Amino acid sequence: MLNNIIKTFSFVAILSFSTSIMAQTESQVNSFVKAAKFDDISEVKSLLSAGVNPNTVDTKGDPMLVIAIRDKSAKVTELLLKDKKTDVDLSNKSGETPLMMASIEGDLPVVKALVLQREARIDHIGWTPLHYACAKGQLQVAQFLITNGANPNSRSPNGSTPLMMAAQAGNEELIKFLLDNGADIRIRNELGLSVIEIAEIYQKPWIAEALQSRWQKVYKEPYPGPPKSATAKTSS
Repeated sequence: MLNNIIKTFSFVAILSFSTSIMAQTESQVNSFVKAAKFDDISEVKSLLSAGVNPNTVDTKGDPMLVIAIRDKSAKVTELLLKDKKTDVDLSNKSGETPLMMASIEGDLPVVKALVLQREARIDHIGWTPLHYACAKGQLQVAQFLITNGANPNSRSPNGSTPLMMAAQAGNEELIKFLLDNGADIRIRNELGLSVIEIAEIYQKPWIAEALQSRWQKVYKEPYPGPPKSATAKTSS
């Protein structure tokens, strides 16, 4: 009985000590945000040495690693990635992870570091790093992500695929790469639109025509067009 009480007391003491070490003041958080934005590695080192949590978020809910990547603070990003206490899958309030941010920015070295060194999650429910890379036509990032297991047909909350995002971006080489790696042009989003309609909506008629030709070649029939329900929704 006495041993159990001692163990419980020791656990609570350790937990309290750990919590106090990882606590931070509002001033420290503000300093961390500024340092992450302006690549002030000395300040970040000082804050981490003082026990500030590397997973601190700003008032908008953005983790420090997301901020550093978004603001291209290379030295702070590298430091946070090397810190084993940094949660590389911690997302902001919009569900954006560090890997998603690095992907849309086309920062291939950071993408590689997140995946190969810290085993950041490549696929998850909803928007994925591959969606983000394709949204800005980041071919090299998309190639790396798919090579490392990203699903070319992953679906966003509204049913969009990476191929649809690539069509919006207008990157023909990326579209070809996705198609060559299993992207399915038959998939439709929640509005019933395929990548062909997406290309037309975003004023990329040459891409729409090329995709229709591919449809004819692969499925031995002309592209049927969108369902009537989809046409009604987009025109309303």
